[in-house]
Amino acid sequence: MAPQYAGLLAPVPKHLHGEILGDEDCLTLNVFSPSWGRVDVPTGRALRPVMVWIHGGGNAVGTSASYDVLMNYAAESGIIVVSINYRLGILGWFCLHGFHDMPDYSQEELSGNFGTLDIICALRWVKDNVSVFGGDPENVTIFGESAGAQNVLTLLVSPLATGLFQRAIAQSPVAETYSIDEAVNLSQSPLSSLNNSSSKLIDDFIAASAGKHAETAHELSGRDRSETLMDFLRSLSVRELLGAFTPGSVGIYLSPRPVRDGVVIPREGLKETFACGEWNRVPVIIGSNRDEYRTFLADKPEHSRLLFGRMPILKNRKSYIAESNFLSSAWRAMHVDEIADAMVSGGHKDVWSYRFDWDEAPAIPFVRPDILLGAAHAMEMSFAFGDIKGEFDIFGVNTPFNKRGRRKLAKAMSGAWVSFAANGVPTISGSNGWRRHHESLFGSASLVFDSEKDGGIRMESLRATISDLKKQLLDACKFSPLQCCSIYARAFLWSPLFHRWGSREEFEALRTQHKCVESAEYFRPKMEI
Repeated sequence: MAPQYAGLLAPVPKHLHGEILGDEDCLTLNVFSPSWGRVDVPTGRALRPVMVWIHGGGNAVGTSASYDVLMNYAAESGIIVVSINYRLGILGWFCLHGFHDMPDYSQEELSGNFGTLDIICALRWVKDNVSVFGGDPENVTIFGESAGAQNVLTLLVSPLATGLFQRAIAQSPVAETYSIDEAVNLSQSPLSSLNNSSSKLIDDFIAASAGKHAETAHELSGRDRSETLMDFLRSLSVRELLGAFTPGSVGIYLSPRPVRDGVVIPREGLKETFACGEWNRVPVIIGSNRDEYRTFLADKPEHSRLLFGRMPILKNRKSYIAESNFLSSAWRAMHVDEIADAMVSGGHKDVWSYRFDWDEAPAIPFVRPDILLGAAHAMEMSFAFGDIKGEFDIFGVNTPFNKRGRRKLAKAMSGAWVSFAANGVPTISGSNGWRRHHESLFGSASLVFDSEKDGGIRMESLRATISDLKKQLLDACKFSPLQCCSIYARAFLWSPLFHRWGSREEFEALRTQHKCVESAEYFRPKMEI
């Protein structure tokens, strides 16, 4: 497991949550294959499709060890599945461009995209070795969720990943990357107060080490000696490096990642790169969950109080639903629709989009997990994995009452993933088919994954735009004045997912219109994701 703040996404005892655990020697992978004898391993045209799983966790936490459920693909469909580990957080992404002239280091090393390079290295290993397990190195599908899906998007645009995979699935991606200037010094960014640029972190490390290494700290104070700087950074322990951050509730902390360095990842943004058509053009599935943001709002003190210190109880159900609906729609608009539209506008038609709507958590009185979660972020994973036995119930929502519909939907969704991995076209048994993203007269054509109880699997024309969402904040009938200002500030000023689409000037205009007395600082979340 890569070094990280242990939490819900790390398979460790609860009493270790919050501790810094893991080892820098973490670059391992797992291979799941059907149970066949040595003489039965397929060869030639009989080689099986390969799926490579990239775990999520904000690129700060998580491990492949949490996803043994992936063996379902091998056991049920004969797919060869590989799950990988990669460096996380500051050890995975730390940009050194712009500090010094460093001729002894490659542009890849200076990019700081070490986590991305780890994943590319794993894909090269798969290409060279997966045939030993019966897998086809020329039929590889990369897929990931959340930050794992963000990494899928960066692999799609990385010239270093060309030819290493033939299809891609991005489940609830974050299409956010940083320029070199932002990564080195975020002074011009709305999130500059996070103090997580490499420039600021290096200054903090030097200051913290002044007592232990006074001579080295003095040499580094001007930051004009590259070798001394590199030696100094390498001398810091994992605890010293991660100790510079304050993690959120599941161990995630924020820093600039990934970085558009022009070598590992193009300098243009993801959307711009997809739109120009110069990327690894393979068939793509991309989608999100209807209530993505409830996963991140449920335990926030602004919205809930904890019963017995651990169970969130909503303070104001109406306010919670309004904010989560808005932020979830913004997630889809920016990180799904805009990306899929850009791919299509660049001349790529093999793009399929979806929305996951299953929301049948038990309606337990008072607690109401059905409202707290809905179709929350990460809820779709067990369905995509074909978990009909309920082994991957990370939210504790499986009950005998939703078992039949849940199993049927899991078979359909995992079947679509398997057919896509096999031949590049997702098929849905018992449905009228899954049209491509651009095949709609209105909006975009997206497949909705839901149980028969709530309308079943169906095609809908879904389209969310940021401009339309912002107009909602002007509607006094939809939100209260305080809600309008709160939602705008939380989304477009303070959220690491949406901050590029807002401004202080726009907030102040909205605040004036709604006669809201609270400042933007008033709405800053009390804790990170």
